Amino acid sequence: MNVLHTLSQSPNDSHRHQLAIDYASAGDGLLLMQDAVVAATLSDFANLLHDRPCYALKEDLQARGLLKRVLTPITVIDYPQFVDLTLHYDKVQAW
Repeated sequence: MNVLHTLSQSPNDSHRHQLAIDYASAGDGLLLMQDAVVAATLSDFANLLHDRPCYALKEDLQARGLLKRVLTPITVIDYPQFVDLTLHYDKVQAW
C-alpha cells in the first residue's frame, strides 16, 4: 500500500517532518502544504528525501512569496494535481 504523507506544519517543527520522511516507504510520496511549504526552500529538507517524490502546493508557495525558491527535487503542483495525487495513492496520512 502506498501512502501520500501530507505535511502542513512549519519546518520549525523539524521532528514532525523527520518522522514523516522516516515513515515514508518506497513508493510513498510527501506533500508540503500550508506552512510546510517553507521546507521546499531548505536544502536540509531536500537532502533528506532520498528519492522519495515530494510535492509542494503552488498556491501556498505563492501566498508566502516562495514560488521561485523551490529546490530540486520538489515538484510544484496545483489543487487539481493534489486531487489527482490523492487518487494515485492508496492512503493519505496527515502529519
